[in-house]
Amino acid sequence: MDRAIHIAWVYPDILNIHGGRGDIMALNKISEKMGLPVEIKRCEQLSEDIPFEWADIIYMTSGELKCMPEIVEAFERQRDSLEKYIEKGGILCAVSSSGAVLGNGLEKDDGSIVNGLGLLDMMWKERESVWGDDLWFSTEYGFEIMGNQIQIADVKLGEGQEPFGKTIYGRGNCGDGTEGAKKGNVIFTNCLGPMMIKNPRMAAELLKTAAETAGVTGYRMLDENDTVIEDKSFELIKIFIEKKMNEE
Repeated sequence: MDRAIHIAWVYPDILNIHGGRGDIMALNKISEKMGLPVEIKRCEQLSEDIPFEWADIIYMTSGELKCMPEIVEAFERQRDSLEKYIEKGGILCAVSSSGAVLGNGLEKDDGSIVNGLGLLDMMWKERESVWGDDLWFSTEYGFEIMGNQIQIADVKLGEGQEPFGKTIYGRGNCGDGTEGAKKGNVIFTNCLGPMMIKNPRMAAELLKTAAETAGVTGYRMLDENDTVIEDKSFELIKIFIEKKMNEE
């Protein structure tokens, strides 16, 4: 083993809703199963620098939309380092409303526009009401992801912008069959759960990608014996959702 995988947990005290801490805990636990140690560094304050040169994964848990302008400003302060990080293949993952930071902009309910980082070609529009339901979608990785969604803004992808997945059940971005967005290793998903706890294969995929980019070897991928509880849970929730689908 060359070194640990470095995870920068960005602004955990600001992006602190919907149990996002569970995603970080899951990444840590799955890394143990893979024999791939991780080191987690909390970036506490908007005024402190994000450790782009150190990090392999930068993870943004879910937060409120009102926090997004200040977070965009903090990232913009290190724009050159951010672009170099993305160019070298670093992972930048944002969950739920935090994804607004990565898009082109957010149209607020008063009609004003808040600019995003423009890393993903998507526009956000604040909703008049909150949407909440189960979420189930397919991915390019060859497995499905299941969780839930609490949405306070509709997301419209630009032409040619790749979604993170395609919905099987749930609203996803705006009810058009797309879920999240992805460009290289920049990822946005609406999925809560927390997603990494309910979907350990996704956690393993992120860790694998980070290891490959960093040149870290000597780990293993998960097998079915590692995910017995999660797989049983997935099947039970699948039955529950399919009943709802048949009733619609």
